[in-house]
Amino acid sequence: MDLKGIFKKDYIIGLDLGSTSVKIAQFTKKEGELRLVKADLREIKPTGNEALREKEIVLVLKDLFKGINVKKSKIIASINCPKTAIKIAKVPYMPKTELRDGINLEAKNYFPFPIENSLLDYEILGDMIEKGVRKYEVVVGVSPKKTVEGYLSLLAEAGIKPASLIPCSSALQKLVEHSYVKEDKTQCFIDIGELHTELVIFKGNTLMFSRKIPVTGRDFTKAMTGVLASDRGRMGLSLDEAEKIKRETGIPPEAESKTIDNKISTSQILSMLRAPLERLVGEIERCFDYYREETSGAKIDSLVLFGAGASLGGLIKYLYGALGIEVKLGDVLEGLKVEPNAIEEKGKLSYRLELAIGAALTEGKGINLLPQELKEETKRIVKRGTIEAVATAAVLILALLYIGMKIKLTNFEKRISVAKLELSSLQAQLKKAEAHHLAGMVLADEPHWEHVFKELSNLIHDNVHLTSMNMRNNIITMKGIVTSEHGEEILSDFILTLEKGIFKNVKLVNTKDLKGRAGNEFELKCWID
Repeated sequence: MDLKGIFKKDYIIGLDLGSTSVKIAQFTKKEGELRLVKADLREIKPTGNEALREKEIVLVLKDLFKGINVKKSKIIASINCPKTAIKIAKVPYMPKTELRDGINLEAKNYFPFPIENSLLDYEILGDMIEKGVRKYEVVVGVSPKKTVEGYLSLLAEAGIKPASLIPCSSALQKLVEHSYVKEDKTQCFIDIGELHTELVIFKGNTLMFSRKIPVTGRDFTKAMTGVLASDRGRMGLSLDEAEKIKRETGIPPEAESKTIDNKISTSQILSMLRAPLERLVGEIERCFDYYREETSGAKIDSLVLFGAGASLGGLIKYLYGALGIEVKLGDVLEGLKVEPNAIEEKGKLSYRLELAIGAALTEGKGINLLPQELKEETKRIVKRGTIEAVATAAVLILALLYIGMKIKLTNFEKRISVAKLELSSLQAQLKKAEAHHLAGMVLADEPHWEHVFKELSNLIHDNVHLTSMNMRNNIITMKGIVTSEHGEEILSDFILTLEKGIFKNVKLVNTKDLKGRAGNEFELKCWID
């Protein structure tokens, strides 16, 4: 019986609670590998009212989880805010029991913001020697307690208890490891969200650099809401109007000139978008320059874009022209096993599900920013569930074993009863034949000892069987076996019986247990009285 199957989770679910959308990726394990069975995205209408936004997120979550058994699912949610980040750190080598305290002391040197009111977790990458000193190389993740509490509150209202909360960079890292590894290439991945943009650089499958970029999808929309001057006077676009035109038009070509919705020309759109575009390119180049300095001039081979902001028309062409490297739109389904009908509108979602799918691919391993008390509670629940499941399985197994053994015992008892009847009828003849055989062997050399063997045959215990006997110099040497689990006691009684009879001295030469069954082999020497 597979005990693990009694309390294992049927599904692994990745969640991404974005600023303007909620994404879910549901996996199950078949034949040892994860398979995507459901992926979906729901937009959240911007309201400007945080309470209404949170209420809508809860309703969306409940709808996305319809038909999913939450208790049989391991749920991992990616978490993001300006102060949620991961960094690679090198800390002095020390006992692992002391490592968390050591990392807490070192971590403040790696993040460009205070982490006193943050939750922290880490994952050991390995140990290394730096300037003759042994150190641990670790990935450290942090997030403000307030951010974590906000996520947990939303999920709790929807009836969801996550097994892990992970930084979005960790989700990106796992997605890259699973689908985008090129051993001889250095790749940059950028997730452009509505309020947050994350940049990570990988060499092969090794995370080399991670940083938040202060240019987001919202910046492009806001840039288009400035005051416009035209022959019809001064006017401006609302955020909704700007968002609509941004999605439909994107970055217009410089040579193009036409009016959109009778409000704004393509040349005006290009002019307004130029500032955030140049800031985005500048931030990317800063990251590339830092990476080159840290790696003695290593180059970046390609750039992959994810997130809602990645769909901005013309962005790929613009970044290619500005950076001079390959730029492409990401596809989160690349390298995944996908069940039929798991996802609709793949083309529209394949670059926006990266954090949900990456979170699920972690399977809850690595960095976990849940508060310690919730981690301990999860461990207790798992432990209690495991113990209960094992106890149930053990009782069931014992019951089946008892029934099986009871049946076997009944059969054995019947067979033993029949065998005893047969043995009792043969015992007298067997003893007589055994005594005559041994006496014959010995008396062939010394026939005057016949009376000794006659008496000896009357003294032999039912469980004692002699296998050989000889006489030399008035000494009888006999070998045999005792077929009983109380062999030593029977042998001791047999020796005492011999000494009370015709033998003045009986010596036990050696004894050893029978192989594969109860009883003993023995060798005795006896002197005639």
